[in-house]
Amino acid sequence: MTVPVTTDSPPTKKRRSPITRTEGERRLIEAALQLVKERPFSEVSVRTIADVADVNHGFVHTWFGSKNDLLAAVSQSLAKEISDDALAAPAGSAAINTFDNRLVLLVRLVIWLNLEGYSFPGGLNLSILQTLEHRYATTEGLTPRDAQGAAIIATAVGIAVGAFRPIMETGTPVDISRIYPMWRHILGLLAEHPSQ
Repeated sequence: MTVPVTTDSPPTKKRRSPITRTEGERRLIEAALQLVKERPFSEVSVRTIADVADVNHGFVHTWFGSKNDLLAAVSQSLAKEISDDALAAPAGSAAINTFDNRLVLLVRLVIWLNLEGYSFPGGLNLSILQTLEHRYATTEGLTPRDAQGAAIIATAVGIAVGAFRPIMETGTPVDISRIYPMWRHILGLLAEHPSQ
């Protein structure tokens, strides 16, 4: 008995089209962000991120250095988005929504990276601080010194609520709504009576 001979070649792997570094970095950051929203950070692998981004996994190391460097870039991206929203927030409204899932994710990601021993080269660019400082000086009329202090306090409160919301049993905006009028009152007092 003769076995028929076929000319079919074995299935080939999908060939990725070439991309620029800028496009590849953007894809990797977006893929990493998607994955850290869905699962524990420790379960997100470089290969999975690269597969979702449709980028060769070696580029994570070439362009970022490590998984933690990529996750740091994700946190910088989140911080910028939140900062941009704070700049656009109307006067008299909360500049940062402590129930914004991006803020909660940013806080958790920065804390996790810190626990992993990661240190942000040059420090974490918390443009949120500068944004709030600017907003408090221009919109609320605080002195530069008071605006800086108020920005630090507001950021610390936002981080605390974002990180510890489940522990503090503040599951809805109503639970912490009494903080906002109190904060507005404090800002008003600082504008009327600057610190010495």
